[in-house]
Amino acid sequence: MNNYPSWWNTTITIYNKYEDAQTQLVTWHRHVVTGCFWKYSGNKVTIDDVVLDTKDIICRIPVSDKFLEKHEWIAIPNDQMHNYFTLSQGDIIVKGEVQDVINEYQPNTRSSDLKSKYKALQGCMEIQEWSNNTGGGRGNEHYFARGI
Repeated sequence: MNNYPSWWNTTITIYNKYEDAQTQLVTWHRHVVTGCFWKYSGNKVTIDDVVLDTKDIICRIPVSDKFLEKHEWIAIPNDQMHNYFTLSQGDIIVKGEVQDVINEYQPNTRSSDLKSKYKALQGCMEIQEWSNNTGGGRGNEHYFARGI
């Protein structure tokens, strides 16, 4: 049984990108998850005389029966995708429960608009990497996502 720490108290909204193989049309599916860990991290790295300012966000998502691996998620009917979530490079996570709809074909509703809206508040990331940290006797099973 999982016993998540008290600081896993953040609600997130995951936007999963789906591109139809036949039509090439892109749709985004929104899913809200509670009880997550969210950490904004800023670091400075010096290489020779160059100072790099790195900023990233780490999100840990508790194990869920609503999670599907990407290949499983894209195999379900399109009208059911919003009932589940997956994690994939390029997907977007927003801190908090938000109702925004992404439509890449209408001005002011594109994924870039969503990221711009929430990024200034350190409340949005595009997933760069993720891992499934479940199974095998792990305590506090979860899904890990890191992004910028």
